[in-house]
Amino acid sequence: MARNFSGILWGVLFILVGTLMLLDRLHIIYFDLGDFLSTWWPLVLIVIGVGMILNHSSRDRRRKGI
Repeated sequence: MARNFSGILWGVLFILVGTLMLLDRLHIIYFDLGDFLSTWWPLVLIVIGVGMILNHSSRDRRRKGI
């Protein structure tokens, strides 16, 4: 379950960033990946941490047979 969630999360993230970059190239919105990363880099750490917790708890449930 956590493995599937992780794959879905990364897929959605790539689609979102790609869409933002495309809208920037079409001059519909302004999006600068460098600005975004310099501002929101702590969010990346949070997402990685949540993914690790979900993966760990899922592994524990499988071991216990729940």
